[in-house]
This record gives sequence, structure tokens and C-alpha cells, in this order.
Amino acid sequence: MLGVRWNMARMIPSRIYEDCTSPGEQEIFRRLRDDPDTKDWIVLHSLDLANHRKQISGEIDFVVIVPNKGVLCIEVKACSRLSRRDGMWYYGRDLKPDSRGPFKQASEAMHSLRKKLVERRPDLARVVFWTAVIFPYVSFNVKSEEWHPWQVIDNKSFRSRPLGKQIIEILNNARNYLEKCPNASWFFINSKEPYIEQCIIISNILRPDFEFIENYKSINNRRDQELKRYTEEQFIALDAMESNPRIVFSGPAGTGKTLLAIEAARRSKDAGNKVLFLCFNRLLGKWLEEVTANLRPSVTTITLHRHMLKVYGEHIDFNACDELFWEKDLPLFAIEKLIYEPDGTYLYDEIICDEAQDIFRENYLDFLDLSLKGGLASGKWRFFGDFEKQAIFNPDYPNIEEFIKRRGIYAPIYTLRINCRNTPRVASMAEILGRMVPSYSKILRPDDKTEPEIYFFSHRDEQQYMLIEILSKLTEEGFIGKDIVILSPIANGSCASSINTKPWKDRIKPFDVCTGGYIGYTSIQAYKGLEAPAIIITDIEHVSGDIYNNLFYIALTRSTQRVIILARDRVKREIKELIVKNCS
Repeated sequence: MLGVRWNMARMIPSRIYEDCTSPGEQEIFRRLRDDPDTKDWIVLHSLDLANHRKQISGEIDFVVIVPNKGVLCIEVKACSRLSRRDGMWYYGRDLKPDSRGPFKQASEAMHSLRKKLVERRPDLARVVFWTAVIFPYVSFNVKSEEWHPWQVIDNKSFRSRPLGKQIIEILNNARNYLEKCPNASWFFINSKEPYIEQCIIISNILRPDFEFIENYKSINNRRDQELKRYTEEQFIALDAMESNPRIVFSGPAGTGKTLLAIEAARRSKDAGNKVLFLCFNRLLGKWLEEVTANLRPSVTTITLHRHMLKVYGEHIDFNACDELFWEKDLPLFAIEKLIYEPDGTYLYDEIICDEAQDIFRENYLDFLDLSLKGGLASGKWRFFGDFEKQAIFNPDYPNIEEFIKRRGIYAPIYTLRINCRNTPRVASMAEILGRMVPSYSKILRPDDKTEPEIYFFSHRDEQQYMLIEILSKLTEEGFIGKDIVILSPIANGSCASSINTKPWKDRIKPFDVCTGGYIGYTSIQAYKGLEAPAIIITDIEHVSGDIYNNLFYIALTRSTQRVIILARDRVKREIKELIVKNCS
């Protein structure tokens, strides 16, 4: 990141969140973003300070980091009326008084911010930190020893002069003041701090405190809703999204690709785009459709084949459709519809595709090319996929580089390798049994000391008995139905589907029809892109070979807590040798 320069201010976050209801903050955001005087600046918006000096949480509306000048913490009071009586501040129609006032509020927050930064990086101690208050809708000419007149930007100055120039003047005045201040012997007027590199360091330290993403898994249960912080790697990915109209995000399972794809859809919707959000897998598509329901109608979330059926527009008897129909006939019918009946209904400003490795067939891509303004070569799209281990549906392209080359497309490839889903021991088992090369660069989850469990059976009845014992054990440990998913490499006749023992035969259902109280089972292939706390992998008859390696890898990486494997006893030696070889 060092050496990066920006033509205008780099805004973090890059757009205003929907919950920002202040028109004043929105206007200031736009003016800072679009002002040519803000070249190389970094502007942080709505920074929550978890370790505020006097409150449980504090807020700075804007932190403006200006190279060679300093850091300005801005408090915005976007009220239409303002008064101060008996030391109390009143804003607009709010009758509740504020004893601190905006200048004291900004000062306390600024000192908390500076303290945090200097504790982390003592070399930032000579950087100038100052405060200002903006009143975009009222005049303010009150004088006080609590603030300097040049720390105020009121309605008159806000409307008459570029905001960037006024911020420079405030920081220049602050530097002149510090030069004459006897208590500021640390300050040198000719200092050029913060340098560009220091500006980036400051923003990197502060950024995790305020740029969040919703954990969409908890959307249907608002009482348990939580915020998930981005990894440092994902911060860079978000920046790459903003600056590239076409980009591929490639990474193994558990690196946050789906989370980023959802965020890409949300940002595109906020930008006013008509978005097509696709995936290949039916179960993943159902889940994505649920968690992005609040993005409708701007965002259409759907599986590739369901979307083709909508475009084709004819009634289809699914029971009469074979594999050839889905792979050859349907794409052809949908392409013909777009060519010969182009009414714009199915033409999109942006296409986002999760699990993109599964759509790399020529006819699928031809369909997407016709669905996107500018086509794949010139239009706006984001592809998220595991192009190393999860391309199990026979794509036409052997790798992402070949896709870009043969399609004549310019698109950077951004690699994600930090695992933020699995525990270290589960991730390690996935690397071993999945023959994963290269391995994860880092595992974020702490080690819970729980090893993946492997049990070996000699016949199917014994496997069923083991599965029932495992389900009983997990239930006793506190796992409920929706926490447990049973996966198998075979779609029909799996161990879970054959259980006839009560009460378990009534508690286990196919995953696509089971509700929260039941334990779901499905094939490994069908569960791609999803996750669950406890994953039980059954019917393992083989370990060697690319197909089995990939299926093992996919199944193992679905778990967020526990993994239990049921394998045929004849593969015991091979599994043991793989584990020993990896540990030696």
C-alpha cells in the first residue's frame, strides 16, 4: 500500500451508509470526496471510538488526514437552529440540553483518538491533531475561550468557499498556534509530518473501528444480530472493487468470498445500479436470496438456471428434463430470447457471481455477455470463486487466467488466502485430506483445542449405528437441529437417508426441505458455498484422486466448529499416512 496516491480524497467507507440520516454529513462527505484540493487526503467518516476517555462510546463525524499538515477531527452539527443558554447547548427542535457542547465533544474525542494512535505507534507523536466544528445550516459568530474563531465553519463560510481550502487553513492556524505555544516544545513548524506513509498507517490503524459488514447469516434473527469486522485482506479487496469495473476474486473456501459478494451487491445497489446477483448452486441460491431480500428490487438474486428459465419464459416440466437440457438446451433457448426479443428487461448494469468457477462454460458466459450492458469485455462485473479446488462441474476453462485470455478481457485477479471460517485444526485437516496447495496464509479463528474426529466402519449397518451415536452425542453437547448438517459424496442412498431408527428417522430430513428444528442431509456438491457449526461427513469409500480430494476439501471447509468423518475401514491406512506425512 505504501506509495499509493489518490487524485482526490480517499473516502473510507467509500460511500455513505444508509443509516446516515444527517443531510449535513452527506453533503460534507460529497464535498470532501469531489474537491480537487483534497488530493492524497484520507477521510474517515463516522468513526466510533470504543475506548473513549469519558464515555462508553464516542463518535467523530469525520477524521481528515492531510499529508504534511495534520489530522483534523470534525464535529458536524447539521441543525437548522442553535442556541446556548446557561452553559447548555440546544440543537434544532431537540429540547434535551447538551452540557458539553460540540467543541468540547470534538476535543475529547480527538484526544482519545490521538492517545490510541500514539500508544500503537509512538512515532506518530509529532503529528498535529486538531478539531473543528461545522455548522452547515446556521450562522455562528459566538466567541469564547473554549475555541478559536478559526475552528468554526458556519453556514456562510461553508457555502462560499471550497471545504478543502478551509480545512487547510484550520490546520495551518493550528500549526502556527502550536509554534507559539510554550507547552508544545515537541512541535517543529517546518515538519512535514504526517508523510504519505504515515497517513496510510493512521488510516489502517483506525479503519477496523468503523468499517463494518453485516453478518448476513443472522439477518433472520435480529436479536442475535452481530457485526463482523473485515479482515485486513478484505479491506484491500473492497478497495479493489471500487477502482476496477471488472475483477475476479479468487480464494479457497472460508476466505470470505460470499460475504464480499453480498457487500458488492449492496454497494452497487446504493450506487443506483440494476444488479444481477448469480450463483450456480441451488441451496446457496436459496440462502442468498433470503439474505439479500432487503436489496430488492434493484438486486435480482437467483441461480443461473432459474434466471435462464425466467428469460426463456416457457413452461418446463422439470421431471422430463435431463442433464443435456440444463447444460445445452436451456442456455441456447435463453440466448436466442435475448438476441431476438431484446426489450431490456434482462439487461443489467452489473453482474455479480458467487461460486463463479461453476459457470465457466462457453454457453453460460455467452448468456451473461448478452445480459450485461457493455458485455463481459467492457461491462461491470465481479466474479468470486474458488478456481483451485471447487470447480467440480466440468468447466470449459481450466483456470481463471485462461478465461481472461480466451475471452479477450482485461480484469485483475485478486487472491484471498486468509481463512476466517474454520478453526485451525479443521482448516489443517482440510489442507491435508484435500491436498490443498498452496495452503491458507493465515487462520483467524482461535484454536478451540477440538480435533476433527474420524471413525471407520466395515459395513453400512455399522456406519448407521455410528451416525446415530454421533447425533446423540452432539445433541447432548447442546447442538440443535439447524446446527448439524450431514454430508455425503453420493446424492442418492446416503447413510443419513437410510436411517429407520426412531427417533432419528423423524428428526432427519433432506436439507432443502427441513426447517430449523430438523437435522438436514444432502450431498457435498449441493452444499457448496454454505456452512454449519457441526458437519458430519459420511459414506467415505475413497480418499485418493482429484475428485475425492476436492469433495473432502469442500465438505471439511463447511464447518465452523465441529467435523466428524465416517470412512470405510479400508481407507484408514491411507488417511493415517497422509496425516503422519503432514506432521513429519
